[in-house]
Amino acid sequence: MSGMLASTAAAVGIIDKAVGIAKKLADDGGELDKATLKLELANLMSELASVKMEVITTQALLFQAEQKNILLEEQLKDKHAFKFDSGLYWKEGDKTPFCPACKEKDAKFIHLHYFVGGVSYSAGWYCKVCRNEFEA
Repeated sequence: MSGMLASTAAAVGIIDKAVGIAKKLADDGGELDKATLKLELANLMSELASVKMEVITTQALLFQAEQKNILLEEQLKDKHAFKFDSGLYWKEGDKTPFCPACKEKDAKFIHLHYFVGGVSYSAGWYCKVCRNEFEA
């Protein structure tokens, strides 16, 4: 956000400078020689090009902020859609839990795979991404 404020402040400063040049041209319109007039117009165009770049930078920063806001809103929805129960994350309507290690470490929702217990081990859930096992 501070980048956007800095870019906006820079744009306002450049616009102020351009307005000053325009006022100088308007006040001294008849008294300026052709070379000075061309120089002042070149300065004005340079300042306007600079402000255009600052506005483009501000637009890019605003777009990034909007994208981040959308991502955060979706993460908030996901947070409310999931329930932590018996050491696993469950989503309403989904009979397969999600890996708590992947969710808490990388904020990724990875479905676990169920394995049936045998003689030497009990049934549980397995994550193919982080390779953790969880008791059922």
